Amino acid sequence: MKHPTDSNLIRVCSCLIGLGMLVVFQGGCQMKVMQPTSQDQVRERMAALQERTQALEDENAGLKARVEELTQAHDPEIRTTGAATPRLTKLQISSSSTIDEQPSGSEGPTLVLRLAPRDDRGRFLQIVGTLEVRVVSVPNEGAPVLLATQRLDPLAVREGWRGGIMGSGYVFDIPLEAALGALPATVDVVTIFTQAGSDRTFRDEAPVKVATEGAT
Repeated sequence: MKHPTDSNLIRVCSCLIGLGMLVVFQGGCQMKVMQPTSQDQVRERMAALQERTQALEDENAGLKARVEELTQAHDPEIRTTGAATPRLTKLQISSSSTIDEQPSGSEGPTLVLRLAPRDDRGRFLQIVGTLEVRVVSVPNEGAPVLLATQRLDPLAVREGWRGGIMGSGYVFDIPLEAALGALPATVDVVTIFTQAGSDRTFRDEAPVKVATEGAT
């Protein structure tokens, strides 16, 4: 006949074994959780600082333009109107710009250029002026090759405006003087916008991907 203390001892041992397995299981789960490192925190702080710095630079550019105009105005009403007028501070090449094989029935590769003008508060701003676009191929070896250069007058710039649920911006089709197979994976695009009235210039440069399977 079993002694009562034997069954109690068995139950206690079973409980201890179960608790031990639970602790091991929880420890294993905790080991899989990636705790943030100091490098991650530094990267997050750097990204936040860069975003804040860009916002301050845009605001400073807008304030500079206003100060230049207000110092030349003596009429209080003109000063008030000038202070409330949005100022263009940035005209960026959108990352959605691509090199398409034959968009809109064109005869060859075409740069679909998308631009996003912004004021000193980061809001979309319609623009008036001339736009010069240059497309350059930079091969691994050899000299750069000019694929396209085009100058758009204010009326052509105005016709490039597009609006929709994805936001507002400008879209331009720039035909390229190159065969599709000769294009690299990306090309370098330079835009120079000269604002009407003030003659202020805004320059941007960015690599644009070739969205075709034939790119090399």
